[in-house]
Amino acid sequence: MDYAMLMASLQPHPLSLWDLKNKPASKIHLERRLSLLQDSERQQLEEIVSVLHWARMDNENNSDAKIAAKAERVINSIDNPLLRETIIWRMELRTIMTAIRRRKLGMDAPSRNERWGYGQVVPFIRKNWQIDDFSLSHRFGWIKQANTLFETEQSVELEKLLLNLSWQHYERIGHAHAENQGNVA
Repeated sequence: MDYAMLMASLQPHPLSLWDLKNKPASKIHLERRLSLLQDSERQQLEEIVSVLHWARMDNENNSDAKIAAKAERVINSIDNPLLRETIIWRMELRTIMTAIRRRKLGMDAPSRNERWGYGQVVPFIRKNWQIDDFSLSHRFGWIKQANTLFETEQSVELEKLLLNLSWQHYERIGHAHAENQGNVA
């Protein structure tokens, strides 16, 4: 019930990140709304944010291995399948970008025992290190574009691409969730 009240109090997710008609919720407004959640839900949300939000990471103490380990711990603690899948998707996106960064730095493919990323993409990336898209374009059609933008140091365009990917993914999840909830009623 708390979760439903929280979601109902937030503005609808617009179709496009770049065509916002209304201002997004302010941090104060959002925190006020988050107070509707139980302590355990807020704590879990904080753990999720600590894994997904770059600004919350202490870059000096967070190696790729530590981020992957923390992500696995957080994901394993989540009971909600939709939320778990959403976080896995985001961590796999981050893992792909980590691989692109590592490869550009001239690093070799991660060893079999090296912990550096998260998800089902890790063995594909390791096996296909020398291939531009790590043989994952069938699942992630954006990888070649992201790799090109990274290689040519077009960071603003890369950031736009990644933001759009996330926005569109969350939009699809929202529609699917709404449809599934409608079928339950």
